Amino acid sequence: MKVTLFEFIYRYVYPALRRRLAAILYEEFGLKQSEVAATLGITQSAVSRYVDGRRGAIINFDNIPEVNEYLRDIALRIKLRGMDTYTLQVELTKIIFQLLAKRKLCRIHSSIDSSIDLSKCSICPRLFSQYVK
Repeated sequence: MKVTLFEFIYRYVYPALRRRLAAILYEEFGLKQSEVAATLGITQSAVSRYVDGRRGAIINFDNIPEVNEYLRDIALRIKLRGMDTYTLQVELTKIIFQLLAKRKLCRIHSSIDSSIDLSKCSICPRLFSQYVK
């Protein structure tokens, strides 16, 4: 099935990041599901589905240190100062752009869309390299 880059981000990557952030806020930082929901701009039941892996689990960021470091930094800022939904969207998008620029999601994308030829595709580094720290 053809899955464009932005469809891949929207349907798979962004939900997976929100799932991981929800889990960090709830399990590691001790926020209530209702607090996580308010922060992420979603319902408490969506947080419950994120935390128990029924939502956003196609991509698993749990064991990727780079992603978890970024998300824990965001979670700490949320816990200490709060964060509005717009800033949160910017922060999550920065993570996505960095992962794409570094080709960290190519194999996952190609496993969803078998028409992608990893040896020829350089869309993400060309589009997002300016976002690499």
